[in-house]
Amino acid sequence: MTHTTFWSGRLRLGLLTAATAAFALPAAAAAAPRLAVVARGIDNPRQVSLAPDGSTLYVASAGRAGRSCFGPRRSPTCFGFSGRIVGVNPGSGAKRTVASGLLSVAGPDGTFATGPDGVSAGPDGRVMTVITSATPREIAGVPRPAQAQAGELFRVLPRPLTDVAAIDSFEWRHNSDGVRGDLNSNPYAVLALEGRDVVADAGANAVLQVRGRSVSLLAAIKGPGRTQRVPSSLALGPEGDIYVGELAEGAGNGAARVLRIPANGGRPTVYATGFTTVTGIDFGPDGSLYVTELTTNTRARSAPGRVTRVAPDGRRTSYSGRDLFFPQGAAVAQDGSVYVSDFSVLPASTPRRGPFGGAGGQLVRISGL
Repeated sequence: MTHTTFWSGRLRLGLLTAATAAFALPAAAAAAPRLAVVARGIDNPRQVSLAPDGSTLYVASAGRAGRSCFGPRRSPTCFGFSGRIVGVNPGSGAKRTVASGLLSVAGPDGTFATGPDGVSAGPDGRVMTVITSATPREIAGVPRPAQAQAGELFRVLPRPLTDVAAIDSFEWRHNSDGVRGDLNSNPYAVLALEGRDVVADAGANAVLQVRGRSVSLLAAIKGPGRTQRVPSSLALGPEGDIYVGELAEGAGNGAARVLRIPANGGRPTVYATGFTTVTGIDFGPDGSLYVTELTTNTRARSAPGRVTRVAPDGRRTSYSGRDLFFPQGAAVAQDGSVYVSDFSVLPASTPRRGPFGGAGGQLVRISGL
């Protein structure tokens, strides 16, 4: 795909742009949804995943880059190995580092980092993560330590950290979306399943399957029209199919979809529409779909974002507010609470007198949707 995806101007695929969803907020319910901060101080938190027993929330922390910088003086690209996988206790908010030393790329201030953007806890106890990448030429131009991690699928747990498969190499060989001359890879989301892993490659417009070290195509994410759909998020459906959320930033307001792919691959079908810049999806215990949208302000490209519950009967309820700033990821607990990464494009802390007023990456819980 073209460079219109997540992170532009650095070793990424375009700035996370935003648009507003086309559906209106529903009438107020008896009890309004509530947001509570669970854990603070996480560098650029992205995808979240709840352990099968509910004891741990895993958060992909894209890090805050490092001191090795290259490129133009006014807008250098910096890299380091500050990316981590963080484990958070849902009750106490206590944090622990599950894996560290992962590639992180950002500007000098550590905002809008990319690196380990996806994480998933599987039913067999494995915890997986994926690392960002780009085009073959771009990756060839970065230092060798960064090349060694870019575009890789890693097993985080059980330890030790293990390199499982090269996701970007598959795109460079096969050009999954068929766009001529476009060998772009950005593994952004992962879904750990029994005996296999599924990866959404936002740059390739593809959903891939990994068994052992073998990578294959589950589905290409295309159309309608010539817009880049940009698969950004994954979830396992109640019936065992794979669901995919689209960023679809260039398609216009309300044009992002949630798609369903047969469990063993095939042509995607549309499951739900009317979203904008989807960055997280998950299903609740009652079969409701929960969708996280990066932002609801297209022109300003700023907060707030939105989290929406789509009930099995199609009824929608949403939470949106100034305290939901560029949210990403979605993990739903048994009680229907949804956990989301908030201030997802900021390092753990920012200067109080700076543009973000001291805010930093955090994990929040939204109840009552």
